[in-house]
Order: sequence, then C-alpha cells, then structure tokens
Amino acid sequence: MKKKNIVSMAVLSLVSLAISATAFAQTATVKSGVNFRSAPSLNSTVYQMLKTGTVVDVQEKVNSYWVKVSVNGKVGYLSPNYITYTQAAPAPAPTPAPAPVSTSSAAARVIQYAKDLKGITHYKYNANNAPTLMDCSSFTKYVFGKVGVSLKWGTRYQKDAGRFVAKSSLAPGDLVFFRVGSSTSIGHVGIYLGNGQFIHNSPSFDGVGISSMTSGYWSTRYVTGRRVL
Repeated sequence: MKKKNIVSMAVLSLVSLAISATAFAQTATVKSGVNFRSAPSLNSTVYQMLKTGTVVDVQEKVNSYWVKVSVNGKVGYLSPNYITYTQAAPAPAPTPAPAPVSTSSAAARVIQYAKDLKGITHYKYNANNAPTLMDCSSFTKYVFGKVGVSLKWGTRYQKDAGRFVAKSSLAPGDLVFFRVGSSTSIGHVGIYLGNGQFIHNSPSFDGVGISSMTSGYWSTRYVTGRRVL
C-alpha cells in the first residue's frame, strides 16, 4: 500500500511539473528594438534586430537576463527588459539564490579595455593597426571586439550600428558621436563613461584619453548615440 502511494505521488509530481512548464508559454510584444540571439549570451550570433511591435512567443525564462522565444518559428534568446507580456507573466517557481553577479559586465569590460590602452595606443588618421596605432573608429572597433561585438571600421558605419539612444538616456558603454572642425557631419566616435564623460582615441591626446561632453570643445559637437551591447 505504501509503495503504491509513493508511485502515485511521483506520477502526480511529474504531471505538475509538465503543466507548470507549459503554462509559462505566452505571447509578448517587443517594446524597444532588441537583438534576437542564437544563445543566452552577448557573445552569441545575432539573428536579427527585432523591431518595436514584433510579437514573440516566450517559451522559457532562462534567468533574470534572458528568455527563450520563438519568432516566426525560429527559436532564440533575448533580454526580457525589452518585451511586454500580453498577459502578466506567471510568478516563477522559487529557485536558490543566484551567485553574485560579476561586476565585469560587458559595458564595464569595454570601458576597462579602453582605459588599459592608455599609453599603448597612439592616434593616426585612417590607421587600423591594433593595438598600437589606430584612429577613433578602429579604436572602438578593437575594444568592442574584445567582448564579442563586431563593429565595422569607420564612423560612417558605426553611426548606424545597434540602436539609437537619446543623449538623456546614455549609459556607460554606449557609443557617442561628434562632428569635428567646421564639418556638420559625424567625424569622431568615443565610448560613454557616465557623468558626462567619454573615453576616445584622439589626436589631442596622441592616444587614449577622457574628455567632457558637458564643457569644453566637445560640449557643442555631440551628434548622436548608439547602443550596441
């Protein structure tokens, strides 16, 4: 009798788990452009940039940073911060407390790689000889490449990379673009650090340095920002 009860309880537990897993599947809408990736990692392949309004089928919550979704039959991963559920997402089952998140996030690593090039990288227009001799865009190309983000060489390409971010919403790790001299078009790029500062490879430093976006030369030359992480 006891053996039968144990078997019955085991069957009920399996059924309950199956129902719970199925119950999570639901529809959501992309509220802001987001990368649709092949795996739950910033280093994974980007299938495409999903536009605002795209409907996705959420299949599974991987963790606090990723959800598994299906888009037109193709399965991939994206950040849950960029979607709105059609219905309120069910409360996740209790899980053990996660290990502390490493402070070396992608943005923090990009910034540290950039700072580490001070005194190593020298500036030369139209140069792409990493890490010793580069211009502003080959510098950002090299640094972001260290965390798996592929950028083309040239501000004319990088100004369209990722997605637009308003100046008031800039976050550390965003690309920031400026006009130089008397030109009205974009001619310089750097990496936003926060607090109105950015790091860049510039002839004024003959290499890598930090400048202000709120005072001095660059304060009136800002054009746009892009988020590629």
